[in-house]
Amino acid sequence: MEHVKSLLTKVGIDPERLEMFNLSAAMGPRWAEMCNEFTEKIRRLGPSPIWMATCSPKKNIKE
Repeated sequence: MEHVKSLLTKVGIDPERLEMFNLSAAMGPRWAEMCNEFTEKIRRLGPSPIWMATCSPKKNIKE
């Protein structure tokens, strides 16, 4: 995980956008909490730089 986070930093993506959890199948309620917490964290970080780069309006280029 640390290696991948360092790679994300090198390409301009906040490493906080990556998380890994190890839970048992019996931990469904905790899993749901973690999903909600991570979703809120991502919302605070704002739009993904990858999304912003690929979904930004394209300029018309006239030749």
